Amino acid sequence: MKQKSAEEILAASRPSDIFTMDFSVIESEKEEYLSRFKPEAYNTVRNFVIAQKVILLYRQAIRILNGEEENLSLVISDPDGNVHSFDCEYIYDIRLGKMYVSESHVIYLIDERNEKYYKNYIEKATKLPKLNKKVWQNIQYMLPDITHHFKCSNGDFAIIIKKPCKIYPLREILNYFDGALAPEYVASIMTRLYNFVCYIDVVGLNHNGIVLDSLFFAPGKLVEEGKAYTVDDMRIVGVYGGWFFTTGTAEMIRGMPHEVYEVMPIEYKKKGFSNFEVDELSIKRLAKELLGAGKVDGNKIPGVLIEWLNTTSVKNNSYEEYVAWEKVRNQAFDGHRFIPMDVSID
Repeated sequence: MKQKSAEEILAASRPSDIFTMDFSVIESEKEEYLSRFKPEAYNTVRNFVIAQKVILLYRQAIRILNGEEENLSLVISDPDGNVHSFDCEYIYDIRLGKMYVSESHVIYLIDERNEKYYKNYIEKATKLPKLNKKVWQNIQYMLPDITHHFKCSNGDFAIIIKKPCKIYPLREILNYFDGALAPEYVASIMTRLYNFVCYIDVVGLNHNGIVLDSLFFAPGKLVEEGKAYTVDDMRIVGVYGGWFFTTGTAEMIRGMPHEVYEVMPIEYKKKGFSNFEVDELSIKRLAKELLGAGKVDGNKIPGVLIEWLNTTSVKNNSYEEYVAWEKVRNQAFDGHRFIPMDVSID
């Protein structure tokens, strides 16, 4: 039975580097690794990366043992005959088709019958204005960097998004923590989403798709003094999904995830229009989902945070809501001074 070190796992390139290629042993080896690399203080990010590597290599091993292709490959061709191929780490069924996630890209394949949603994504998520340098520095990596979009030979529509760094589906982060994130982590994610809503509100859009499976997360890390700070060190919440349902000011909604519709104020349901309030309330709904059962590692959720999440009203505009949230976050976590997933970059 193989028991490789963290360094050996991170350096592994094939399943056989860390697993015994035998059905009678491999399951026990996987469980031993995942038990050893559970979340723990100051090593959570590293352990998550190791655990994800173990899971991906395990899945490859099972495919090999079953006589299948080692990698989950996606190969699609554009109308000009150019071939785009990806080795995928995650594949999800979504309402409109499928989402594929490789090491460097997120790829949406939208069913032919959902063409209007594909067109809406492209219309709304391309050529987003930079506004000013400071705003763009805070928001650019939250937005999808679309490198290609086209109709495939089978009729499906492809959207290819370049990832800015090693960023993971937020659902995978939540799964790693057994369905409940610490309140500090959730607050950090919320702040970035409130910042995102401020931006799209200013440019005249309502996202209408802030749900778990639309989001990606890069935990970030501390940069040693004297070293250059790069995108790989940043804590990022990527809003790469959901743009299928985005609307402009006074534009009729075309549909939205049921989670968003549940929190949508009745007056907007009746009118058939959205508003920044829908995105703000979606953030609160998402936060409750990320908090899971309400307790994480024995720590109760701060009362001021619970009160904020249970409030169904929002401020007069997205900026006022952001400012009000920051006051709540400061009260709940002593001015943001808390232990993050590894070390705080706030």
